[in-house]
Amino acid sequence: LANVTVGKKILRHYPTLSVLRRHPAPVRSAFDVLVDKAKTHGFDIDVSTSKSLADSLDRAVLPRDPQFNRLLRILSTRCMSPAQYFPSGECRPDQWHHYGLAAPVYTHFTSPIRRYADVCVHRLLAAALDVAPLPVMLSSRSYLHDLAANMNRRHRAAQLAGRASVQLHTLVLFDSTEIKEAREEAYVLDVGAAGEGAAARALTVFVPRYGIEGRVELPKGAHVEAELAEH
Repeated sequence: LANVTVGKKILRHYPTLSVLRRHPAPVRSAFDVLVDKAKTHGFDIDVSTSKSLADSLDRAVLPRDPQFNRLLRILSTRCMSPAQYFPSGECRPDQWHHYGLAAPVYTHFTSPIRRYADVCVHRLLAAALDVAPLPVMLSSRSYLHDLAANMNRRHRAAQLAGRASVQLHTLVLFDSTEIKEAREEAYVLDVGAAGEGAAARALTVFVPRYGIEGRVELPKGAHVEAELAEH
């Protein structure tokens, strides 16, 4: 609510200079895999709006298997494009919408100690409230364009670094303990060919205990246990 309210406030004062965050609506076909997988368990996923998607995911619960809903939510986020910072003067108002949060206007205001975008928004808000003058740089549309592009690059780089760190420390965990070889329950996310012309099938699996995902290649003609196939 704070982010939405501040976004609207700075827009009223700086309609072309506000630092906002938008999240484009995904292409409907991007949800086909999610919808098909949910149907195999008897659930209909409505992707007409972000609200209907959220409600559908809330209903898609298997009491006997709490991981099922978690996996559907993981798949749903992969259907979406990432949110982006942008100066309000570069996009039409109908492109400002944040799909994931169902907000027509959104910005990042609440965490200036960890995000530079929030620092910029605080400065815009301070100027809108006549608390402090607007820094000269934030009145330049070309500067704001470069600033938003850099924040988007850095945000993406931080996400990739975080994922790489998790992968690295997972490997360190396996290498430094007795669980180098262990049998764990895995959920099959996808089944497909292991490669062009490959004489094998591949399973994309998720291991809940360690929060890791990977591909398991099976020799041609290999038998997949019924228990695994059910997952």
